[in-house]
Amino acid sequence: SSLQTEPIKRRLLGTMGAPKEDDKAALKAKKVPLGTLFRYTTTCERFLLFVSLLVAIITGSANPIMSILQGQISQSFINEEIFINNNRSETTPIKNASDGSPVYWSEDDFFDNVMQVIWAYAILSVGVFLAAFVQVSCLLYVSENMMDRLRRNFMKSILRQDISWFDMNTGGALATKLFDNLERVREGTGDKMGLAVQCMAQFVAGFVIAFTHDWRLTLIMLAIVPVQVACGFTIAWIVSTFMHAEALKYGKAGSVAEEVISSIRTVVAFNGLERECKRYDSALKEARALGIRRCIYIGLSFGAMGMANFIGIAIAYYFGIGFVYNHTLDPGQLMTVFFAVMMGSVALGQAGPQLAVLGGAQGSAASIFEVLDREPPFDSTADTGVKQTNARGRIVLDNVKFRYPSRPDVPILKGISFVVEPGETVALVGSSGSGKSTIVSLLLRYYDLEGGRLTLDGHDIPSYNLHYLRNVIGVVSQEPILFNCSIAENIRFGRVDVTLNEIKVACTIANAAKFIEALPLKYDTLVGDRGTQLSGGQKQRI
Repeated sequence: SSLQTEPIKRRLLGTMGAPKEDDKAALKAKKVPLGTLFRYTTTCERFLLFVSLLVAIITGSANPIMSILQGQISQSFINEEIFINNNRSETTPIKNASDGSPVYWSEDDFFDNVMQVIWAYAILSVGVFLAAFVQVSCLLYVSENMMDRLRRNFMKSILRQDISWFDMNTGGALATKLFDNLERVREGTGDKMGLAVQCMAQFVAGFVIAFTHDWRLTLIMLAIVPVQVACGFTIAWIVSTFMHAEALKYGKAGSVAEEVISSIRTVVAFNGLERECKRYDSALKEARALGIRRCIYIGLSFGAMGMANFIGIAIAYYFGIGFVYNHTLDPGQLMTVFFAVMMGSVALGQAGPQLAVLGGAQGSAASIFEVLDREPPFDSTADTGVKQTNARGRIVLDNVKFRYPSRPDVPILKGISFVVEPGETVALVGSSGSGKSTIVSLLLRYYDLEGGRLTLDGHDIPSYNLHYLRNVIGVVSQEPILFNCSIAENIRFGRVDVTLNEIKVACTIANAAKFIEALPLKYDTLVGDRGTQLSGGQKQRI
């Protein structure tokens, strides 16, 4: 059987799987600082980000202005009602509840005040439209450009890592980071961040307006704010923390799915469909349990926030009516304070989910930037190292010792020594796990030695330029992997600038030309995912 399907066969035959991850350790994972999220932005984009956030502050501050207009128009209707009850005399003295000085009211005053409020609303609507357009479009523009660079750099960082790193990070987990985690980062760095800033600005502006109109009633209503603040930040913390932990669990489930689907023939051959479904379901249950806990905590926080809002309304009306009755507060001022505080409080509640998304982006980005910031012990993209003009192929192993980083307690090579002269054909014979393939991996410098020396043409393998080294060594594995493109394109992976005639010559030497020429599309034939349209021998020859 191939090395690729061996792990899944062992599980299907009844051996134990990997131990479960520690949920508490996952929940304690660090978040990426907010500034780090925008590391991959240009100077121009940072300026646009600053402009959009500044506009978000202006937009948020404009909303509580409506409370002033609401108070003015409410007072106008009250004055008009008094005017009507006084038989519409040409001017009616109205006692001002705040200072007792008379205010004279007429029909013209009513229409003038109402029209002023109408025009103010119209101007605000145009201003908010323009501000919202600038805010959202700039943020999304910056976010999309940044995410494009982040995806590219993340993929490059993955591809430049050493093979030992891939032993610890499965393909399914990396796919989860590449798609799910990055999508959460995109959500948190886009318009949601602008909405969070807008809501916080609305909260501050609302309470500033309320304090300037009546500090007593504002302080009374302020009693509910600590509860709302606590609920909002609790929601943000819960989402960011649990989303990171859930991403780890879903990455584990993705690894199971990727492994099973890629080895579906082995699964079917061992009647393992039901068992693999249970294994996948077990991985999902861990993520689902975290998700249920997250939903319960968020639900409780939102419930407490809603309860605090309605308690605040009741308190405001109870004390506000007393102030109006005692002629220390105008009804219009009461409405202004009430709506300003409510707008600020509602904005604080709305900021919670936006901050939660932002916190989720910080949590999801932790594993992304961990990969981006990791420097591999040897870089396959570096241009340094030995490059020979003519490689002869003399290989010397001198007391080579090695053990895999993923299994440090299991020695694989225990001081092996031999020489391969140029032109020789050498067969390594041994039981499974004795280190035959390991020697080839060391020759390609997938790993570094634990002890001894491994040389090619007199130079230690670590001294070679990795790109050159892997370019002069050809490897055909027991189960070769072909990509889902044409035969010619797969062969060109060996050398990008090769011509079609050179491809045909190489295929003739490899005894592959005969079956390729028999195909309808010949060298343009698509091989299918992982080369499934071809037999094992045909894949090896290609």
